Amino acid sequence: MDNVDDVIDAYSRLIRSAIDAQLGDTDNTFNNTVGIQLTKNKLLVWLNEPSTLILNIDLKNKLEQIISSVLYPAFVVKHKPGLTLIPRLEQPPESARALAFDLHFGIYERLRISSLKDTNVFSNGAKLAIALMDDYYWIPSLSPHVAIQSTTRGGKTTFLRYLAINCHSYSMLSVKNGALDDESNPLVIIDPKLDPDLRTTTLELDGIYIYPDFTKSENSFIDSVCLQLKSVIDLMQRRALRKKKQPNAKFKDVFVFIDEGISIPAMGNTNTKTIHFRLLDRLLLMGASFQIHIVMASQSFLAGTNGALSSQARLEFGVKVLLASRINTENAQFLFKELDKDAINNLILDEDNYGTLGVGIITNGDGNIVPFKAPFVGELR
Repeated sequence: MDNVDDVIDAYSRLIRSAIDAQLGDTDNTFNNTVGIQLTKNKLLVWLNEPSTLILNIDLKNKLEQIISSVLYPAFVVKHKPGLTLIPRLEQPPESARALAFDLHFGIYERLRISSLKDTNVFSNGAKLAIALMDDYYWIPSLSPHVAIQSTTRGGKTTFLRYLAINCHSYSMLSVKNGALDDESNPLVIIDPKLDPDLRTTTLELDGIYIYPDFTKSENSFIDSVCLQLKSVIDLMQRRALRKKKQPNAKFKDVFVFIDEGISIPAMGNTNTKTIHFRLLDRLLLMGASFQIHIVMASQSFLAGTNGALSSQARLEFGVKVLLASRINTENAQFLFKELDKDAINNLILDEDNYGTLGVGIITNGDGNIVPFKAPFVGELR
């Protein structure tokens, strides 16, 4: 079925049958109790008359379990925690509200690029956006900071290199579009494990690369990290002074990448840990107003003394990515703590020709959680 209307009609009937079969009882009037409306981007479900059903979170979870599998692969159900009701003001009181499920027409396709030099920065209305999948974007001006959780060999490094190149391009385009160029370096990479590929990418972009000197103590590395973060805060303060004279000023975007985030505090003593956390807090809490972005990758986003950052700082990430072929409550607990076991079971992580590498879930700050496939780079195959 190539025609969108035909697809919607066919799946409307399928949803109707599935809901009747799963939620109905011996009462033949059940299919008149529940109303549905399927469009390309949304499914509405409402009650037509008083019944034993209630439009609450339990019904929402049951319906999501049904429609996630029934609509696939013609649609992807976007998971949104909590209950989303919309008004139906022209309807009778008993059907004046509907449960709303946001949908994506078709599955999310992985970006396939021949080379890391192929950038994917686009204009999304008046704003610039970085493509993360086909028809899925990160808009740094709306969701300034990114958190990426991944285990070893989960595809994180390639994804970071892709982001670094596109963030650099984003910054250059923002200047071309009128952002003030204060000659700041748009790219800072902090890399505790001294990854050769990430280092090469950073140096090719003339970015700042902070790495450990293994001939010195571990504490020397966290000291150098703190010095670099402090220099970014100094930049933020200079921009704040300029905004006093030019309140509407927009500056060149600066992206600070921190890889293996949980390992950095572990290299310091109590004092340096405290300083590191305070600097991160300031950048995550205040940086967005001055076009400063944090992209942090870590195997864990545990917060607190033994973690990667403070609990308050962790709340500031609008874009969150979990790279894992299997999602469970354990690996989702830090970035996606709103996902319980039932919600996780409703998420369909489909595989493509490239297998499970770089597969997981993502939210780009719009409140929806969807399946994710990191870009595939042909030259790295």
